[in-house]
Formats: sequence, C-alpha cells, structure tokens
Amino acid sequence: MKNLRWGLLAAGTIAAEFAAGVEESKHGVLEAVAARSGDRAAEFANRFEIPKCYGSYEDLLADPDVDAVYISTPHPLHGEWAIRAAEAGKHILCEKPLTVSVSEAEKVIEAARVNDVFLMEAFMYRLHPQIRRLAELISCGAIGEVRAVDVAFSYNFAVPRLTDPALGGGGIFDVGCYCTSLARLVSQAATGQDVVEPDEVLGMARLDQNGVDEFASGLLRLPGGIIAQLSCGFQLTQDDHIRVYGSQGQLYVPKPAWIHEMRKPKTSQIVLTPEGGEPEVIEVEATQGLFAREADHVATHLADRQAPELTWAETLANLRTLERWRAAVTR
Repeated sequence: MKNLRWGLLAAGTIAAEFAAGVEESKHGVLEAVAARSGDRAAEFANRFEIPKCYGSYEDLLADPDVDAVYISTPHPLHGEWAIRAAEAGKHILCEKPLTVSVSEAEKVIEAARVNDVFLMEAFMYRLHPQIRRLAELISCGAIGEVRAVDVAFSYNFAVPRLTDPALGGGGIFDVGCYCTSLARLVSQAATGQDVVEPDEVLGMARLDQNGVDEFASGLLRLPGGIIAQLSCGFQLTQDDHIRVYGSQGQLYVPKPAWIHEMRKPKTSQIVLTPEGGEPEVIEVEATQGLFAREADHVATHLADRQAPELTWAETLANLRTLERWRAAVTR
C-alpha cells in the first residue's frame, strides 16, 4: 500500500497525539502542518520532523503533496475546513464531533460525496480491539438479552474552549459524544442493526451562566428495549466506565479505550459476570497505538470513501442523538 501523506490542520494537543500515531503507523507519513501562527506551525514541525509548515490552513490545502488532512480545530470550525478540504481534493479525518449540528454535517458529507474523497469522524476508540471484543460478546449472547447500559466519561479540567459557547463548549459535545456512541453501539450489537437511534432522549445538566453544560446526565430508550444511562462533564471527576447488563449476566469495562493510558499498545480487560456466577476477566491485547491504528484504518479504507465502523450514517445518527440530549438539558 502506498504511504498516505498527512497534513495536520491545527497544531494543538490532540494534533500532537495524532502526529505521534502517524509516526508509528504502517501506512502514514507526516507531510505538512498548518496553524494560525507560522511560529507555532514551525515549532510543531520541528518537534515531529515534519518537512513543511504553513501559517495558514489555505496554504496547506493547496499543497499537492498532501493526500489527507487531519482536522483538529475547535469544534465550530470543523465544518468549514472539512468542506474546504473536500473541495481541495483532500481525504479527511476530522475530530469528533464532525460538526456542531446535523445540518452542517450533512453539508460536509455532501461535499465529500461530490468531490469523491474519504471522510471519517475521528472516534478512534471505536477501532480499539477492546471495543470490538465488547461488541462481539454482546452480539453472541454472552450475557443473554441486553437490557441496560451505563457509561461515563467525565473529568474536572476546564480549558477555555469548553466554557465558551461560541467554541462549541460543554461536556455533551466534548465527551458525551463518546457516551452516546457507545450506548448506540451496544444497541446495534444486540439487535444486529447497522445504525440505531434512541426512541426517547431525556437529560439534565448543570449549566453555567452562559448556558454551557458543565456536567450532564442522559437517559436513552434504545432499540431492543435497552435503557442507557449516560454521564459526562468537564467539571466533575467520575470513574470512566462501561457496564452492560443482560438477562444472563453483565459486562464491565473498567478502563474504556478513550482513557489516555489506553491509547498506547497494552492489554485491557473486560469483566464478564454470568448471572449467579463468578467474574471472568477477559484480556484484550492491543499491539498498536490507537492513533496509529486510526491512521492506518483511513489508509486501508481510502478507496471505500467511508470506514465500516464509522460510516456517514453512523456520524449523523450520533449527532442527532447529541442534539436531542443537548436540547433536553437546556429546556
């Protein structure tokens, strides 16, 4: 397979994690980086030995040696630059959420379709062997009929973008998106459907003076009669976890793949407890870093224009769920 030449559109913390992943990948190389500041782009390029750096996103998109772009700007800028990347003929990996509205996401997807480029929302956790094994256990009936799921992703560390509504602030769009994605995946694995959406969405949150959700809870009624409890936030530390309850037992993931320490190659655990039985620890080995896996996943499915785990229909379904949760907490 020909190496995929990456351009990084923004040079923040998550871009650095992805750059390190590309360095470890089998099919990717770092070609260029762009930032709003030329000095920042140059510093980033020097750190990762990237041959080209630009002080504008437009210049990176004009570079004929860039095959694909990784977009990690603040959330409200995702849509604009994903569309411009598509129009420049670049393949696209865009950080979650793809956009901050369903209507804008539909425009991004249409731009990718019209310009015949690959597009994937960067939910890297979905590619982890741990999550794939969890879905397999559910679909094969390891805990019988799935009845409920409980998932939390919440921390206490506010950065400026999270408290600013103009930058898409709030816990629901920042980390609650993982919770909705995981809950929906459980329902999909349990019912055999490719994409599902909740029949009902309820929610409560603590909002700051600007209407930003600092931490929130959600309750979803999913296909298969599954009830999902979700917890997320950036002003409240909770134990990140996944619990799936069935008629014949339960599954527990104490360290979900989105936790920082799980992004490196290591063994993770899923605890299977049969109804009335003793817990069984299932070890799942990851031999590749999560961002390296993500970069290689894009390269592998480039010709398909969509990734099988993260189709455009999947992205839209998750965004619709997030919009409904956000609406529920701001009524």
